[in-house]
Amino acid sequence: MRVLVVAVCVVVLLAGCGGAGTVPDAIDGTEHTTADTESTPRQPTTPSSERYDVDVEQIEELIHKKMNERRVQNGVEPLERNETLDAVARYKSWDMAQQDYFAHTGPNGTTHAEVRSQYKLKCNHSGQNIYKHTTRQIVDDTYDFLNNERKVSTGAVDFLLDSPSHRQNALSSNYDTQGIGVFVDENGTVFVTQELCG
Repeated sequence: MRVLVVAVCVVVLLAGCGGAGTVPDAIDGTEHTTADTESTPRQPTTPSSERYDVDVEQIEELIHKKMNERRVQNGVEPLERNETLDAVARYKSWDMAQQDYFAHTGPNGTTHAEVRSQYKLKCNHSGQNIYKHTTRQIVDDTYDFLNNERKVSTGAVDFLLDSPSHRQNALSSNYDTQGIGVFVDENGTVFVTQELCG
C-alpha cells in the first residue's frame, strides 16, 4: 500500500520564557492552508470520523504505552498519563483537522504556550510533538489501515522517534507526564499530538 506520511514537528518551551523561541515549520517544507480559528480552546465538538469506525481511544492508549516502552529501553523513566494534557492534545489534533493546518502555532497566531495557559497548565518544562498521516488510496485500503490500531500507533511512534529532534523531545528526562490526542478526519487523515510536561 502506498502511504504518504506527512511531516512531524516538535517544539520545546521552557516555562518562564513566555513561549519565546523559534518553532520550526513542518520538516518537509509543505505549505499549509490556514483559516481563522478561535483563540480560546474548546472541547472538540466534532468526533473523529465515523466513516472509518476508528477506535481513537485505543490508538491513544497504544501510543502512550509504546512511547513508554521506548523510554524505558533508552534508560528513561516512563511517563504518567495526564487527563488535562490529554485534553490539550485532543484539542490540538482536532483543531488542526478542522482548520486545515499543520503547525504548532494556530492560523490566528495562537501559540502552544497560550493554548496550555487556557487549560491552566503549569510546567517547568513543556513540549509538543505533532504528527500527520495521510493515506492516498481507495477508501477500503484506508479503512483497513485505520482499523488496525497497532499499525497506526506503531507508525506514529516509529516516525516520531526516527526523527532526531522529536526523539530528543519524546525521550527527554525533563518530562514526567504526557497527554496523547488523536483525531481522524473524514478523509482518513490521522492527526496525533503528544503533549509533554515536567
